[in-house]
Amino acid sequence: MKRLHKYIITSRLLLCLLLAATICIGQDPKIADSLSKIYIETGNELPDTVRLELLRQLSFNETNDPNRALKYNYELINLAGKLNNNIYLYFGYFQLGSKKRSSGDYPGALNDYLTSSKLAKSPLGSANAYIGMADVYNDLRNYADAKSYYEQGIKFLRNLDDSIALASAILNLGEAFRHNGQNDSAMMCGKEAERIFEKKNYDLGKAYATGNKGLVYASLGQFGVAEKNISEAIAVMEENNLYDAVCEYLSAMSGIYLLKGDTTNAVAYAKRSVDLAEKYQLNKQASDGSKVLSELYEKLHDPLHGLQYYKTYIVYRDKLNDLSKQKSVDSLQRVFEVSRQQIKLNEVNRQKQQQKNLLFASLAVLALIVGLLMVLIRNNGQKQKAYMLLSKEKSVTEEQRDLANKTLAELKQTQAQLIQSEKMASLGQLTAGIAHEIQNPLNFINNFSDLNKELVDDLLSEKSKALSDRNEKLEEELLKNIKDNEEKINQHGRRADAIVKGMLQHARPSSGEKELTDINMLAGEFLKLSYHGLRAKDKSFNVTIVTDFDEAVGKIQIAPQEIGRVLLNLYNNAFYAVTEKKNLKIEGYEPTVSVSTKRRDKYIEIKIKDNGTGIPKDKLDKIFQPFYTTKPSGEGTGLGLSLSYDIMKVHEGEIAVQSLEGDYTEFIISLPV
Repeated sequence: MKRLHKYIITSRLLLCLLLAATICIGQDPKIADSLSKIYIETGNELPDTVRLELLRQLSFNETNDPNRALKYNYELINLAGKLNNNIYLYFGYFQLGSKKRSSGDYPGALNDYLTSSKLAKSPLGSANAYIGMADVYNDLRNYADAKSYYEQGIKFLRNLDDSIALASAILNLGEAFRHNGQNDSAMMCGKEAERIFEKKNYDLGKAYATGNKGLVYASLGQFGVAEKNISEAIAVMEENNLYDAVCEYLSAMSGIYLLKGDTTNAVAYAKRSVDLAEKYQLNKQASDGSKVLSELYEKLHDPLHGLQYYKTYIVYRDKLNDLSKQKSVDSLQRVFEVSRQQIKLNEVNRQKQQQKNLLFASLAVLALIVGLLMVLIRNNGQKQKAYMLLSKEKSVTEEQRDLANKTLAELKQTQAQLIQSEKMASLGQLTAGIAHEIQNPLNFINNFSDLNKELVDDLLSEKSKALSDRNEKLEEELLKNIKDNEEKINQHGRRADAIVKGMLQHARPSSGEKELTDINMLAGEFLKLSYHGLRAKDKSFNVTIVTDFDEAVGKIQIAPQEIGRVLLNLYNNAFYAVTEKKNLKIEGYEPTVSVSTKRRDKYIEIKIKDNGTGIPKDKLDKIFQPFYTTKPSGEGTGLGLSLSYDIMKVHEGEIAVQSLEGDYTEFIISLPV
């Protein structure tokens, strides 16, 4: 009988675990209650694998009692460690990080997320670790690092078949944008996440998207739409016992009512948020809510309650922000950055080795050609000497002339191909820059169009109601929003039109003919193209750009495509130099590129200066020679400055350089008026 009883309990448990895994994507405390009873009855009698999964589900779904959830989590980690089961060890540390984050233990959360990232054997595991760390930085109001880690996690998720995880990460990235004041970008992220949730018919995700959309509307001062969206989200979150989200949304509603002048509701929503946060040990939400209540009571001239909640705020703030925790966060971030940079460094070294191998092979072929050429030249000299000895009037044979002509033609063809390669590299840089320039206005046009469709649907829904039930104020607000969005669409459309016209002007095939050209505009356009071209290849690339354009420069006769190629090459070299110096991790170093124009008596002067690595003094007189480069093997053709020098000669101008190794480099272009 005892055996039969154990069999029945185990079967019932397996059925519960199967249901938990298949019907519940979000947390559900009802599942935790059911599984907890079975766990108490069976104890240690379960098979190891079943017990691990049971502990994982209990830890994940227990939201009513944080201490009990932590107990299950530590049991999961201990058992998985004894069994050397890295999969469940990963789950244990990842879920532990999430729980510590909810309680405000940010160093502990980061440490557990970092441990889970080392245990992760799949791209999804790595993505979850990145996003968990991003959530921590979001809570710490470090939105720059939060945005960086969200983007890393999203990069993994876009290559995986887990659209709900992807949409959740995009939604969180939108929150980082909102906190940073980038409401348009936040709205775009929310729309993308909402489309994915709707496609998957994931109601909880749609509720989060609706609530976050309400937060963006509140930031924009559109309180009617904001209140409607946030209220819908609160109802769904309360049904699912997701009290951290409920507290955030309640605080937001308090802020909306305060701005509307309804202090009674403002206080009520804030108190409800604090009460829930304290009940479920949500330290961050308790801290934020207490601060809001303290400020509200101060406005209501109630210093006693104001002081009471200010003291509560101080207690929770100190729990979250003590100095030792901040040091731990910084230390853990450095550990994670070292791990991530090592991976990148290994990949860069692999690519450089490939480039070196290709270069060595090319040099071997070139050496063979040169050797053959030397043999041919020597043989040709010997034959000529023999012919002169036989007869001074004997001319070189047709066969030898053909061979010499063929060799010369091949050399000219090789030179032309190398020059064309350099031009194509410049074209690639231009293309990347143009693509980046045009993408932003197009994204805004698409997203504001989608937003207007949604607002029109809301307006039609409101107008379809009986006259007595219609909210005229909401209708007016919706119409105003539609008009504002149409103006933004028109504005970004004009911006895209201007970009296209400008790029077409500069991207025409060069005929070499000179035309009247605005030098300041040319210098500015190619500066943007160079910068955005490099940003398109490396999102982490960033540099301070300083411009000083002399309005007296005006227009002069030049071949704009050719001078543009010179500027593009010099800009690229400057950005490369400051990036190399930045990689040296010099304390206090700020990469800066300066561009200035000046009208002199008989010429126009363009200066391009960077505070990068500089050029060694013994190499300055060689940089304009063909095939000479100061860059590592495989990173430069050595033709950029040589071609620039030739273009300046055709324009009867000059190009000069000044540099101090390790300090700066400045190129000066002089064009005759």
